[in-house]
Amino acid sequence: MSRKDTIHKRQNRIKEEFLNQLKQSPTIETTCQKIGVSRATVYRWIANSRKFEKQVDDALKQGREFMSDVAENQLFSLIANREMSAIRLYLSTHNPRYSNKLEVSGSISNRDEPLTKQQKKLIREALKLSSLRNYGKKKEK
Repeated sequence: MSRKDTIHKRQNRIKEEFLNQLKQSPTIETTCQKIGVSRATVYRWIANSRKFEKQVDDALKQGREFMSDVAENQLFSLIANREMSAIRLYLSTHNPRYSNKLEVSGSISNRDEPLTKQQKKLIREALKLSSLRNYGKKKEK
């Protein structure tokens, strides 16, 4: 086996280890520290391989889903222990009766008023500058 093949095999093993760790701890920095590879190396691998980039994205997604499950499990444990802040959080995000509400009131009126001379002048200037100045006119040959 050539030296180049050995390096390629070792890199593939490290990449696989990186992806597996990323699924458990979905941050690139933390994962790099745990497996002993630099962030620059990982970002170079990502830049050089669309396949690896997709694998990293998929691993991050799986890791975030995993962490959400862990966090939700902890939240349910706190709710079971009658922690009011956990109960309040869960109800405010899962039940519309307990969500934060914002009431907006006001009125809108629409009056047709004639344009002032200044407004008409501004519109004429804007039309001259726009492509609409010839709208509806026949083109001369």
